[in-house]
Amino acid sequence: MKKASSIKEIFNIFDPQSYLQQDTKDYYIDVYKDFTDDLNDRLELSDSEETIFVAGQSGNGKSSALQLFSTNYPDLNNYYDIKVLNARNLFDKKDIDVADVLLMIAFIIVEEHDELKKEFLSILEDMRKKKLEELEEIKEDSSLNTKSEQGNIISGFKINLGLLKIGMDFKDTFKMDNQNKKVIRELVKLKKKDFIDKINEIIRKYKRDILKENKRLLLIVDDIEKIKDSDHIFTDEISTILQIECSKIITMPIHLKRSSTFAGYDAKEISFKLKTKNNEFIDENIQKLTDIITARLENTNLIDKKAKELIAIKSGGNLRQLIKIVKESALKAHRNKSENITEYEVKDALHDIRRDYSSASVEIKEFLDFIKANKNPQDYSEESMKKLKIATNESLIFAYYNGDIWYDLNPIISDE
Repeated sequence: MKKASSIKEIFNIFDPQSYLQQDTKDYYIDVYKDFTDDLNDRLELSDSEETIFVAGQSGNGKSSALQLFSTNYPDLNNYYDIKVLNARNLFDKKDIDVADVLLMIAFIIVEEHDELKKEFLSILEDMRKKKLEELEEIKEDSSLNTKSEQGNIISGFKINLGLLKIGMDFKDTFKMDNQNKKVIRELVKLKKKDFIDKINEIIRKYKRDILKENKRLLLIVDDIEKIKDSDHIFTDEISTILQIECSKIITMPIHLKRSSTFAGYDAKEISFKLKTKNNEFIDENIQKLTDIITARLENTNLIDKKAKELIAIKSGGNLRQLIKIVKESALKAHRNKSENITEYEVKDALHDIRRDYSSASVEIKEFLDFIKANKNPQDYSEESMKKLKIATNESLIFAYYNGDIWYDLNPIISDE
């Protein structure tokens, strides 16, 4: 693992679009130890198939914590076979359906085992053939006026599902091939209960034949909430996903935490705050963020101490924003032909980043002003929830947790 020893390397190593994985685990500073300790203990003690929801804001570091969960708690691997579904790697960023989620849950479980993979893919082919038979019967019974329409439907289902061919990269093909995706979504939608039953049958075989009943299956479903217009997965379809027969950790959007959908579910909040609700700085947490910066530097003098502290404070505790500020500050240092990053470069970078938020913040200015003054929305009406979703998704405000959820303006757009 390479650490930065120049401004150019800082620009490349500090990538806000990447979360930490095995090959970059040495960059990791555990800012969520209390949370992950609790998660580990719950799973270790449980005799049942737990489902734990993790509510947190995009960019707050939960994905890195979950990616490295089994690495940081190696004993957990004695009890669980851990599979991770990374939604942003598997699905279209602007379009997702519960059928996509069910499909990929099943595939990532069986993909390394040829016999189970063949069985899973044959289920899809069998569903397609049965649907074709139904459509053929409809065509025969239809009047002449509807034959053309039914013929088009049948033609659509007669396409050669290339993603069913063994050896083809199923995940990449499904993500890019909209026609095949449309067909499979329709198939699953029409026979959702049957499809879930078949998935669970394969999971039971996996537990019995692969795990030999010595371990339980733990599925980590991460990043669905980062896909545009994905709320319906959590509000309308979460009961569908819960029918999958294994232990699950599922990340969810913070703005839905108080919705009636999740009443009674085990939903944990995760956040990293630099100030208390009373606006008092937490020096220990600021130091942890400067440690995150230093962990990626071979030459620690590449970024001044005061520059690191300013970056930490202006990050608002959001780790992706922290990384972004460093990257943009490196760009400024390069333009200034500077050999290190000072407060001057950081302030210059912050000025540019602030402009990125300007149009979005103007649209809900009154809402943001109320949050700044009161740390919470005025109410949780449909209109307030809509604005809360925009504000959190656009990182105009950050969500924090300290016994209850509260919010504060992103310090980059705050006047303070």
